[in-house]
Amino acid sequence: MAKQVAHFDLDSVKYSVASAAETRRVVAIHKTTGEHYDVKNRTQFYGRTKKRDGGLLAEINKGRDSPYSWDEFEYEDIQIPEPKAHAFFTTKRMVDKIVSKSGADEVRYYVGSGESFRVGMSTLLKYKGNREDTLKPVLLEDVVEYMINKYRPEVVTSLEADDAVVMESYGKSNHFIIGVDKDFYGSGSRFYNYSIHEEGIVRTEGLGELWLDNRNRVRGKGLLFKMLQIASEDNSDNYKANCFSEVRWAEKSAYQALVGVGDYKEAFERLVSIFKMLYPEEKKVVGWRGDIISINYMYVLQEMWNMAHMLRWDKDLVNVEDVLRGLNIKHEDIEPYKGA
Repeated sequence: MAKQVAHFDLDSVKYSVASAAETRRVVAIHKTTGEHYDVKNRTQFYGRTKKRDGGLLAEINKGRDSPYSWDEFEYEDIQIPEPKAHAFFTTKRMVDKIVSKSGADEVRYYVGSGESFRVGMSTLLKYKGNREDTLKPVLLEDVVEYMINKYRPEVVTSLEADDAVVMESYGKSNHFIIGVDKDFYGSGSRFYNYSIHEEGIVRTEGLGELWLDNRNRVRGKGLLFKMLQIASEDNSDNYKANCFSEVRWAEKSAYQALVGVGDYKEAFERLVSIFKMLYPEEKKVVGWRGDIISINYMYVLQEMWNMAHMLRWDKDLVNVEDVLRGLNIKHEDIEPYKGA
């Protein structure tokens, strides 16, 4: 039996370890009176309602004739890190345990650095732009430095680490990815999700399939799972099919539209029909850079594909219209999706 070679995306490990290695608090300070309240997070202070008038703030306001509003307060984030040695020990224990459970005979490691090329390609919503205000763990860079010294990973720049592991494993029957990102289910490579060990190594090539698990969550693999992401949304990477549409549309909607599709041609026809339904007419919108862009269904479909597609080889940029021509699909003739 051929040696099993694993390509380990360390990015998820670095964030989970560094985040777990600190205690976070929030201090809410009233801008006028200076009153301050120490809480675990903003939600504990003002609740989960759209008005932000719940939580501790609601309790405070019970004793006031003129209630405070959430925006009368400033919020100071406090991060208290553990000793670095604790984080390093956790990193080694986590990585080594994952490798052992994966069954790999050989492991190659990868860690990302810097901005993804997808930021430059994005025009509607900034790729991962929703993370800009997210606090980075205090020990994140220390954990990365430890990983580099300990595991000698390939440091991936411009591309993302998940692109690199796909490029190294795609089309190789004895190579597989170790990671936790659900995007790998649509990568076409063999994938070991270390958060779902019981799945084993999942083959994700071909058309694939979609299903609902026992908690009514959408699951899938193969091209159909990638199309599901393209036709719905990714709140982690900040792209969504209906970002400039008036139609309410999310993951379950895309699932209903794509589940049961039987072949590649039907899959691409259905994908086009979804975007025709979301964008029945050309329109002008303001992109994330502030420029005015003329968009239609094909423009948005292509951008969503660019954001979701992980590279299988160098410069593996897919032109959707070329794919449609290759399948003898005239997208101009496709009717908008009208529901299952």
